[in-house]
Amino acid sequence: MINRRWLGAVFGVAVLVTACGSSSESKGGGANGSSTTKASKPASSSTEPAPAGQTTLQLVDTPLGEVVANSDGMTLYLYVPDGTSPTSKVPADVLAAWPPMQATETVTLGAGLTQKAATPAQPNGEKWVSYNDHLLYEFAGDAAPGDVKGNALGDVWYAVTAAGEPVQS
Repeated sequence: MINRRWLGAVFGVAVLVTACGSSSESKGGGANGSSTTKASKPASSSTEPAPAGQTTLQLVDTPLGEVVANSDGMTLYLYVPDGTSPTSKVPADVLAAWPPMQATETVTLGAGLTQKAATPAQPNGEKWVSYNDHLLYEFAGDAAPGDVKGNALGDVWYAVTAAGEPVQS
């Protein structure tokens, strides 16, 4: 369960950052007040864990429809200001709430995922996962597989469709 005080702080930052201007580095997350949750299972039939050194993307059923998720079924999001840049524009202080999906080896695509997956290196040398040229992030506010509490937060964070595009709810 997410702490209401923390969630309020994230929302406050999002409102403040959005109001402060159009700099792509100044936009962060927020809260959408949604309380809709739905137990979810991966859309693909494979529930085998990824082999060591492999990172798996899969589709999971959510209240928004099928979205891209990690091998644990946790929804993955794109950050609009990143665009299709291989380098993240997420402010460092926001990454605690929106950790990037990282990989050290091959990215495997589950059933229904046909776009290009890659692991572009960041300035610090870490390899982050991208799908359809969008870097992928988890949301700390999602507690269970299939949660989509981060979708549309701050109008900059969106779950990702099988086509590799943002989910417009």
